[in-house]
Amino acid sequence: MIKRLLAGFAAFGIANLALVPIIYRPVSQLEGPGDAVLHPLFGFTVYCGLAVWLFDWTARKMGNAWHAALALGLSQFLLVNVDVVLRGDRAMMTAAMSTIVMVVSWAALAFVWTMVAKRENP
Repeated sequence: MIKRLLAGFAAFGIANLALVPIIYRPVSQLEGPGDAVLHPLFGFTVYCGLAVWLFDWTARKMGNAWHAALALGLSQFLLVNVDVVLRGDRAMMTAAMSTIVMVVSWAALAFVWTMVAKRENP
């Protein structure tokens, strides 16, 4: 198991170390922050729909809504909070509030999905 973890760490780290300075950073510096593609309400609706679709797929594959919520929530946490805080792009209190939003959102989704699934399959 340790070999898989070390190999995965190497692959993930090398891919990020290579692609961020070669592809991501040059483009982000040229483009800047960008403009909204969609009206914020529509964009939020698309985001929620895609998140729920991904959650549903993950929960069905894993066979457990709470495991799916944990896997997706921790992935989001690692990217949105750990990475940006360690780089200095997000303050600690903002990261803490972001974590609360993530935990409550994914837990609410898992809870409701589980309740509805129980009613559909008594």
